[in-house]
Amino acid sequence: MPLVDKPRVLIVDDEPALRALLADALGPGQYDLMFASNGREAMDLAAANSPDLIVTDLRLGDCTGLDVIDRLRQTRPNIPAVVITGHADPASLDQASSRRVDVLDKPLDLDRLRATVRQELDRHAQADRLMRRVDRLRQLARTINEQRKSLQSQLDESTDELARGYRRLSRQMSVQKTLVAYQQELISARNDDDVFRALFAAFVQQSGPVFGVAMVCDGDAELQLAGRFGVPRPDGQPFCLALTRPVIEDVLVDPKVTQFEATDCIDRFDEKLHRYLPGLTLLVVPLLPNPGQLIGLVTLYRKGEQPFTPDDLALAERIAKPTAIAVLKNE
Repeated sequence: MPLVDKPRVLIVDDEPALRALLADALGPGQYDLMFASNGREAMDLAAANSPDLIVTDLRLGDCTGLDVIDRLRQTRPNIPAVVITGHADPASLDQASSRRVDVLDKPLDLDRLRATVRQELDRHAQADRLMRRVDRLRQLARTINEQRKSLQSQLDESTDELARGYRRLSRQMSVQKTLVAYQQELISARNDDDVFRALFAAFVQQSGPVFGVAMVCDGDAELQLAGRFGVPRPDGQPFCLALTRPVIEDVLVDPKVTQFEATDCIDRFDEKLHRYLPGLTLLVVPLLPNPGQLIGLVTLYRKGEQPFTPDDLALAERIAKPTAIAVLKNE
């Protein structure tokens, strides 16, 4: 077996003869032996060579063997130790017992010494193996716990994504259901009033109470009021016109479904309307049966900090063209 694999034993005694006796008892070749004649030499050797076990006389020239053990255990708390003494007084035995060290009396029983050293080294090796096993188990437990947390996080993310997907699908199905019902209403519509009433009802069914103003181009391509809608009742004609006219220019420039807060462009409205505008949200729906052919305009609005939802915008974008075609059919 290579030398580096031998247990390192530090022998501390101020008597050269006893050190030689201990060397003969524990050697040759079974251990890597180191020798010190006092506490200072013992600490220097231990710092340089990290022994696996210490055999020390109780009384040394500059300190006691228990002092040496205490100092070594500041950095090596579990290092095993054997104390040799020719003065086994009760106080020394109590101090040794409190430090969990074996005490051998002089004259030495060398067989007992060898057995004690071997047992202490085996016990310490077994304790090290157990500690390494515990450390591995703790590390494994930490790894498993981290993996569990990661899997739980992935599961939570997947669940959230499925829930979001389900909500998106439910909204899409709701919009689709409303759109199908609306198109059936358009088939039976006899005039523009029927068309706009169906449009208004679709939004009420989709997301709740809403107000609206419908405008249709006349023979001179001018937008004229065609209907007013609202729950529980429509607003007055002057209010509806004053609310709608400021958005007409934007629609003519860029005819697309648009949502905006009235207070964001409050200067565009008549001052008489300003006190009604906080919390009012508009949804403008241009009616184009074909690209560039604007034949009408529907302005929906909600009051009291209740903005339109993304589903409302999706519905508006999908019903705009069928509504325009139905209005064009009525001409």
